[in-house]
Amino acid sequence: MASNQTKKTTGSKETDPLLFHDVEASSEEIPSRARTIAIWIGLFVCAILVSQFGRPSRAREAEFLHSAAKVEALGKSAQGSPAAALAHDNNVAGVHGLEAKEATPAVYVSKKYGVAWQYPRTYVLRKGVNGNLNLAGQPAAASAFAGSGGVTLATVNIPGRLYPGTDFKGGSLTVRVNSQISEEACGQFRISDADGGEGESFPTTQVTVGTIDFAETGVDVDDASGAPGVATQERFYHVYDNDACYEFAMSVSMAEAAKGAHVGVDRDEIFERLIEILTSVTIVPRNGYVVAGAGEKQIPR
Repeated sequence: MASNQTKKTTGSKETDPLLFHDVEASSEEIPSRARTIAIWIGLFVCAILVSQFGRPSRAREAEFLHSAAKVEALGKSAQGSPAAALAHDNNVAGVHGLEAKEATPAVYVSKKYGVAWQYPRTYVLRKGVNGNLNLAGQPAAASAFAGSGGVTLATVNIPGRLYPGTDFKGGSLTVRVNSQISEEACGQFRISDADGGEGESFPTTQVTVGTIDFAETGVDVDDASGAPGVATQERFYHVYDNDACYEFAMSVSMAEAAKGAHVGVDRDEIFERLIEILTSVTIVPRNGYVVAGAGEKQIPR
């Protein structure tokens, strides 16, 4: 009996699955599986990082274009609204009419140079061949690039009719882009002889306007038209983006008349109005555009 039991036991050992052997085999495979899983996780994380790295540019561009379209739609809906029609029929004008119009901003968009801004509809925008001119047909503001080149995009002018009976002569914001100077040179300011300067450099400060960090300077200049009795101040803001220097040049002019002849307007208040426009500036990467010779052409990437 004992012999038979021993034989059965021995037979059972031979026929049972080799559980402990399997466990040992699995434990040997765990490190390789862990390495494989770790590699796949690493690749997955890298893919996420790569996609996230390019996402801000696309998101900013989409937000930029969406905001521009939204502002344009706002202006159209306001002009065609029943309230606007009623105001027109009743000849509602004066201060309240101007305030209502100014409350609905207009927008300038340059997809070519990746920049846009909002401005009150009571202001006058000049662009194209007249982009550098004020309402008197004179250069609105000097260029302060520390180097040659530069393209003027547009000028927003504050009309004198908004300040009747005062010493206000004009206020403007001119926007230029220069892709021929370096980022270091973009942080410098120099008015050339052609623009009435002497080629000297001006001290700069770093300021944040809206969401953009600018280099800033301010100068007193002679009136571009040469008219006597006019005092003009200009402020310049530079920022480097898209491998180019963006310049925002502000100019405010006041008449130097005898006391009591005109109501004095606070020059700083005019600059604040121009800074409000600067606050709305949005700059996005110029996706799909490359520099081609002297100009720029749209070339799909």
